[in-house]
Amino acid sequence: MKVKFNIDESLPEEKAEFWLHRMTDKISQIANELTNKKGFIWSLRRGDEYPVKFSEIYLVQVENDKTYVYTEQDTYLYKGRLYQVQKVLPSDFVTVSRSALLNYHQLDHLQILSNGNIDAILNNELHVQISRRRIKELKERLGL
Repeated sequence: MKVKFNIDESLPEEKAEFWLHRMTDKISQIANELTNKKGFIWSLRRGDEYPVKFSEIYLVQVENDKTYVYTEQDTYLYKGRLYQVQKVLPSDFVTVSRSALLNYHQLDHLQILSNGNIDAILNNELHVQISRRRIKELKERLGL
C-alpha cells in the first residue's frame, strides 16, 4: 500500500482517494466520518428539538428502552436506537457496554471498584460502568 500526499492550496475542495483490497467495518466508519459534514445529531429536550454537537456529547446511553444523550449540563432524548446513533458518531466514541457509548475525550478518570469492576468517571461527574468485555477496547483507545 502506497500513500502519497500532494498539497495544492489552489484546489477548490479537498479530495482523497483510497485503493482498497476489501472494505472493512473500520474503513467504512472512517469513510462515513470524512463524508459526514453535519457534526451534530437532533435530540429532544422538554419537547423541543435541538442540534447537539458531537464534541459536546459526553455519553449516549439506553435506559428503559430510551436513548439518552448527555452533555455537560443537559440530558436529551434521541429518537432512535443506540446502533443508529453509533453509525453517525465519530470515532471519538467508544462502546463501553451494550447500552452505552462514551466520548473518550470527556473521560476524567477510571475508577477500579472493590468488586473488580471499572467505572468511567466523565468530566461532568457522570459514572458509567465499563463492561468487562469492553475494557480492552477502551484501554487500546486510551493508549493504556
